[in-house]
Amino acid sequence: MVFLDFDFTFKSSQKPNQLNRKRWRIRTGHTKPNLGRLNNPPDWREVLDHFKGTELQGYFTHLRVEGLKVVNKPQWVQRIPKVVQGNVGQLLSQVDARDMKQELAADLDLIQIMDRDLKSLSAGELQRFAIAFAALQNADVYLFDEPSSLLDVKQRLKAAQVIRSLVRPKNYVIVADHDLCVLEYLSDFVCCLYGRPGKYGVATLPFSVREGIDIFLAGFIPTENLRFRDEPLKLAETPQESAEEIETRASYKYPTMTMTRGNFRLKVLEGEFTDSQIIVLLGENGTGKTTFIDILAGFLKPDSVEGSDVEIPKFKFSYKFISDVMEPLLIKELMDKKLLDLSVGELHKVALTVCLGRRPVDIYLIDEPSSYLDSEQCIVVSKVIKRFIRRIKKPAFVVEHDFIMATYLADRLLTGMNLFLSRLDLTCRRDPTNFLPRFNKLESTEDREQKSTGCHYYLDD
Repeated sequence: MVFLDFDFTFKSSQKPNQLNRKRWRIRTGHTKPNLGRLNNPPDWREVLDHFKGTELQGYFTHLRVEGLKVVNKPQWVQRIPKVVQGNVGQLLSQVDARDMKQELAADLDLIQIMDRDLKSLSAGELQRFAIAFAALQNADVYLFDEPSSLLDVKQRLKAAQVIRSLVRPKNYVIVADHDLCVLEYLSDFVCCLYGRPGKYGVATLPFSVREGIDIFLAGFIPTENLRFRDEPLKLAETPQESAEEIETRASYKYPTMTMTRGNFRLKVLEGEFTDSQIIVLLGENGTGKTTFIDILAGFLKPDSVEGSDVEIPKFKFSYKFISDVMEPLLIKELMDKKLLDLSVGELHKVALTVCLGRRPVDIYLIDEPSSYLDSEQCIVVSKVIKRFIRRIKKPAFVVEHDFIMATYLADRLLTGMNLFLSRLDLTCRRDPTNFLPRFNKLESTEDREQKSTGCHYYLDD
């Protein structure tokens, strides 16, 4: 059984990161549910009676009486080297568990870093190590907190497949994540969680995957006749501009370029873009997306350029964007706070606001705008970027791994997306109601049908 929840908070005065740790401590048995009684907490007998007749009664009974072994993949993997020392291979070999070390190491791209110390790993490499370390153990309960963060699209889906392989008839696999595409690809059931960050949280009963996603996006729970969001989350179809309108835009080109950094070599084939156009850069981590962005920004100089230099537009532009950017991103609520007091997600939104608010600007280069944001915030940020770029009529290059954000932002989509998904052996269809992309489960009817036609990304359901 696989559950995946979205935005979980607790009724408490603690900070969000402390609440997140307490959430997982309840599931591991280290913290006892207080049933809302802060001054007179119940004992375990009262807790079990409270959940009588539910799945939680059985879970907590097994946890307390039978001593279930719980394995937790933490959210903040960057902290792992502070408490664990050693290299990747040594640590994985110490796991007295499942005989799948080589297979998992290959699936999670760990083979080439087996001799490296944890302190030298990137955040994405630490994430894959943490997933492998948890998955290798024989456990009754597996908890994965945001396994898709810091990973590219291919790595996210590989991680999802690894987590799916852990499911057994008598164990629990619980995942918290914000990537809705990974959610659908991974889960058997979905619990939607809603509330106010740092104030309170409410969890629904499990729904089927499709129903759970639709409920979360709609912001309405029909079984309880309850609305937890004023407006549904929907990536509305973007009106296509006519050929005449596109022809009136200024066009810019960049030449074929190469860039070498140590053992890494990047080659960029010549291309072109126009005003008011968003180009999304898709690809695995370490393939040069950020390097390409830095070349366009002028932070790095390419080794060789075949042809003329990069032709970047030169304009001066003044634009008030409070209603377009600051209000949707809730920046006004942060104006009186110090940067040191902001969460990582809040800092990320502030950085995006500063980027879009700079003047004069000729081209916008945005690197992974979905990082550290939950699924609702990702959709809001996607709309903000697209609306802003269309309105000011400036070009933008966006590096992104969140598939929903990438497909929504990209102005050149179908051919590139078909090529990208074919290399991952994946198929995806777009929901006709909310226009969100949805991965087909491997070897499903939809997956086989789309592969047979060569259409890995299907626009109309």
